[in-house]
Amino acid sequence: MNRTDPTSARPGARKNQFLLLLILFLDLVGFALIFPLVPELLDFYRRGVPGQPIDTWFLSINDALFQLLPLDRRSHENQIIIMGGVLASLYSVLQFMAAPYWGKLSDRIGRRPVLLVTSLGLALSYLIWSVSLSFTAFIGARILGGLMAGNMSVASAAMADMSPIEHRTRAMGLVGAAFGMGFVVGPALGGISSLWDISHLATFFTPFSFTALVAFLLGILSAGLNLGFLKETLGQRNGDGPLWIQNPIKVIRSRLDTHRLGRILALNFLYLITFSAFEFSFTFFYKLDFGLDPSGIGLIFLYLGVLLVLGQGGLVRALEGRMDGRKMAILGFALLPLPMYLMAYTAPSVGLSLVCLFPIAIGSSLIQPALAGLTSLNAAEDRQGLALGVLRSTGSLGRAIGPLGGAYLYWFLGIHDTYLVIAILLLLVVLLALSAPDPTRPPREEAP
Repeated sequence: MNRTDPTSARPGARKNQFLLLLILFLDLVGFALIFPLVPELLDFYRRGVPGQPIDTWFLSINDALFQLLPLDRRSHENQIIIMGGVLASLYSVLQFMAAPYWGKLSDRIGRRPVLLVTSLGLALSYLIWSVSLSFTAFIGARILGGLMAGNMSVASAAMADMSPIEHRTRAMGLVGAAFGMGFVVGPALGGISSLWDISHLATFFTPFSFTALVAFLLGILSAGLNLGFLKETLGQRNGDGPLWIQNPIKVIRSRLDTHRLGRILALNFLYLITFSAFEFSFTFFYKLDFGLDPSGIGLIFLYLGVLLVLGQGGLVRALEGRMDGRKMAILGFALLPLPMYLMAYTAPSVGLSLVCLFPIAIGSSLIQPALAGLTSLNAAEDRQGLALGVLRSTGSLGRAIGPLGGAYLYWFLGIHDTYLVIAILLLLVVLLALSAPDPTRPPREEAP
């Protein structure tokens, strides 16, 4: 598809954009339901299902992690923290592996069928979670969910299909706003749904089955909207190259403009290492230092999500005509380090923590649309899905490293020094952002 002939000019494009964003929103709500439950969920599997033997795999992992801890740091809380890091990292590693495949497949067969498959796959993973009486079954559900989590990159590519070049960053902002709204509703709904325990209704249910079934129904609804109403956005198919899961680094070197995209991908990778370390510790920080339960943590996520929606749905649109994606990303990065460091000293005052979270949420709301817009602008039209898939994939690799690194920092340093280290690393990311490619300069021609 030619850049000067955007899909957005076609009749019904606005309706299709809305449907696409709604489908993405539903998928992300289902994905985010689990966030406030993680500490309680892992403690549940640590203690074991009443009337059933404790999962031997969980016990062996737990024992191995316990031996890694210094004597003065050995506690059930720290074991749960590191187990949460392992769980988050596993999910992100699978996203790293699968995202380029889904992106490339969507370039070949279209966005709509790939979104349908991933929505159904996510729904199946939630159904398995709803009856996971063992940690092994729960891990199996998370593995399937991680492999199916390609909808963000494919939805970004579909929005790029329907957006002219001058509004590409705004289009990525709308995708980011759907993501933010998922974070508004998902964790809050997860916290509320955790109040319903249906484990007494059947022997295969757990205290978290109701939440899992809500996520399953959202996945089915998403797939139904896709099947019944969504129109294909891809014009010109790109059928070249292998489809099997590829090494993202090899893909970058051989099929994309490494000179420009390489710096964007490196920036995204390093940013998400640091930010996901913060995100990971966030839930445990509010549970252990503030004493909040899942519903309380869900309300904190609700506050964050509202700010993300305001930033990505409104602020990005307002700033797009005044600054390019590079400057927007730099602004977003610059807002993060200081409040992130101060955040560690806010306990037990929830109000003070919300003040610190405000610039953190606004800054992060600018970064992802800006980087996605820069990636889209520097990729050929027939490789939008691949390029944005690689962007999400390298981000997932960062998210695989960050939670585990954050867990170890939390172990050995405590929350104050952990957030200090993260803030210092983010300052280095700000410096790297200054070298991001200037979108006003034309990209190099890509190799066929």
